[in-house]
Amino acid sequence: MKTETVDAVSRLTILLPGPHETDASIGLTLIPLLKIPNAIIEFRHPTAARVWWEGWCEAAAILDKVFPERVDPGELSEPELTINSFVILDDAPRRAKIRARSTAASPGGIGALSVTVGGLTITCASRAAVECQWRGWREAYDMFARDGGFGLPSADQVAERVRANQARHGVTELLTAAEEQRAARRR
Repeated sequence: MKTETVDAVSRLTILLPGPHETDASIGLTLIPLLKIPNAIIEFRHPTAARVWWEGWCEAAAILDKVFPERVDPGELSEPELTINSFVILDDAPRRAKIRARSTAASPGGIGALSVTVGGLTITCASRAAVECQWRGWREAYDMFARDGGFGLPSADQVAERVRANQARHGVTELLTAAEEQRAARRR
């Protein structure tokens, strides 16, 4: 009997509606881990850690556009603290994809800001959720960079490089989901 191998690409989206805890630590196998609601993320590749940190730096640059402080997103439920997924970052992705939907463009009046690398997307539905993720990914990247054997720049150096790139080329204007839908209908 002949068996066939099928390669499948896994996709996981984690929605974080509000403030939550993150915990960066070194696991039992001496590999850096980031625990967020609903997932543990294991960093096996230094480039993956850098790309995720760059993505959160880019997301932070548009935070005020997506979640102005004066906008009250209403009542959001607390994320569950159970771990449902274990994600291993073991490849060398090229770049994070940042997507945004402003509160004005959202049917429910709640904006969203997400960072995607490979098959993992983390979507934040509040300013507080983005700020928690930014701190968690910074802490996890710092742990990886401090290890020293990977030649990674510091978290501050990466953030400064992202800011300099944005100053040189402008902050990429992100289409909101509603704008994307309107553009698709016009085509």
